[in-house]
This record gives sequence, C-alpha cells and structure tokens, in this order.
Amino acid sequence: MSKGRSVPSFCVDGSSSLRKGDARVSEFGFGNEGEGGSPSGFSFRIALHEEVASTNDEVKRALEAGEPEGLVVRALLQVSGYGRQGRSWTSPEGGLYCSLLLRPQVAPRELPTLSLVVGMAVRRALVALAGARAEEAVRIKWPNDVVLAQKARYARFPEATEIRDLGFSESGKELGQKNRAQRLFCANEGDACSARDGRAPDFAKLCGISLEAHGGGVCVGVGVNVLPPDKRPDVGGKNRPAYVADLADSVAAPAVAVEAVLEALLAAFAPLYGVWRRNGFAPLVDEFNAYSSLNGQNVRMVDRADNLLAEGAVVGVDAQGRLVLRSESGIETAISSGEAHLV
Repeated sequence: MSKGRSVPSFCVDGSSSLRKGDARVSEFGFGNEGEGGSPSGFSFRIALHEEVASTNDEVKRALEAGEPEGLVVRALLQVSGYGRQGRSWTSPEGGLYCSLLLRPQVAPRELPTLSLVVGMAVRRALVALAGARAEEAVRIKWPNDVVLAQKARYARFPEATEIRDLGFSESGKELGQKNRAQRLFCANEGDACSARDGRAPDFAKLCGISLEAHGGGVCVGVGVNVLPPDKRPDVGGKNRPAYVADLADSVAAPAVAVEAVLEALLAAFAPLYGVWRRNGFAPLVDEFNAYSSLNGQNVRMVDRADNLLAEGAVVGVDAQGRLVLRSESGIETAISSGEAHLV
C-alpha cells in the first residue's frame, strides 16, 4: 500500500508476456487519505488479458460468481465489444479497454450518477498526466463521455462529425443504454452533438463510459483513446476521435502509455468513489459543472423515438445528475435521459 496522499502503488508479477486466455494479476492499492482527508482504504485487483471478447462480459461473469468489488479487467485487444443497438466492434491495440467490478451500497437513485463520477476521474487522470494543457482542454460530456476541445487538437482531424448522446435509464436495471459494453477505440456513429452547415464540433471524443447493473453489483466499462492506430479504422459516419497522445509533446511506448493512463485513472477514481459512496453525487456536482462541455450550449433533447423532450440552453447538471435546460421563457427542465442535439 502507498503512503501519503494520492500516491499509488502498482505491482505486477515477473511475467513478460501473455498467452491468449491467460490473465496477469496485479494489485493497485490506496492506504492514504481520501477526498476530504478521510481514509479511502480502497484497492484494485487488475487482471490483464491479451485478448477477450469483451471486458464487460468478463466482469459480469465475475459478478455472477460473487467476486468482491475492486476487480478491474483489462485487455490489450477486445474483439467482440458491443455498443448501442447491438453493433459489433473491434478494439485494436493502443487504447485502454477496462471494466471495473463495483458493489456500491447506495440508494438506487444514485446509481446513474456513477458514470458522471467516472468521467470526472478520467478527466482528473489526464490532467495529472498532461498538466496545464489538459486542464482546460479536457471536458466531461453528460452523461458518459470525456472529450477534448477542438483547439487542443491542432486541427489534426479536420473533418466534420456528428455526435449524439443517449442518457441513462432510471430503472436501475440497465444504465447507459447506448453502451451495453464498454466504448470503443474510436467514436462510432451517433455519439454527441451534431455539426451544422459543415462546421466541425467544438469537441472530439477521448473516452466513453458504460454502466450495467448486473449480479448484485455494477459493471463499469471504460474505453480511452490513448494512441492512434497505424491505420485508423473505418467506423462509419462523420466521426473524429481524439487521443491522449494529442495532449503530449512526446509519447512513451504503447504499453507504457496505456498502463500510465490506467494507473492515473484508478488513482483518481478511488477518492471520488469514496465520496460518492458516502455522500452521493451532490458534493461533486460543482466540479462536474466547472468542466462540463455542454454548459451554455443550446440543445434539443429527444427520446429514442425522436420525440422532443425539452429545448433550451444547458444550465448545468443538478445534484441528482440530471441535465438542466433553460427555455427562452426562463423555464428550467431537468432531463435524466435523452439524446442531445446542438441547435
């Protein structure tokens, strides 16, 4: 265990290679002070696979088997990730693909806000790695994406994109319907805010997050675009991913870079998770709103059948994790689920 605030310990066994089907297990622990000075006392057990169908599937099986919380399943390759509407995807090397097994004892109404907390952790992790360059450029997009400001990407991928978001379900049975498994190495069609008149959007996607309630716990899938592949995969639509490498002057070897992102993510998530478990999302809402990508944007919120739910300027996210819109007449509406289109 590490000592002192926010200093992780990370150990792996001496194995230098993996065989398909094998997992290498490591420990990542915190015996330090958590958020607000209270002990976090949270540790992770990381199972690293060379290749799996889906890390979410591995975690769901572990949930069914009664595995205690703290398991993190990571894969170098994910060959059968499944996204919104059952689309099948391949995740090549160079991205961080992992799923967390959690068993939070919280009120059901708080569960959907966990994706917001994970988004905050991803943002904190990238700021810790990239410093001032990431401080303003990396933003959290309600309800389950992390994005990079266009100006931070040096017009590297200038094509226009179309982005759309589906919110979370309040049923407690399936959270983040668009992401039944973790997100992919590149953004797929239909993810967050549509461009108009050929204009590129202000943000490109760094990370996607999924939540599934399963087996008496929660499976959290995280996909982070760390390094661009040699050949960018054709994901359809007009999409532009962003990469953690866009924030760096130089990049380490792929294995080192991806592992550094995972370490930073877990170090950032542990104290946030402790606060959320004890006190819910309310103590974290101000930080989320300070780095939200949608605040001040005019959006139309529609349901899956494209029926209008609300339209207006995004005020922010409330203490229940709902996106709050203000209409031209000044009426505020809190939305817990829907697709956001920039207008």
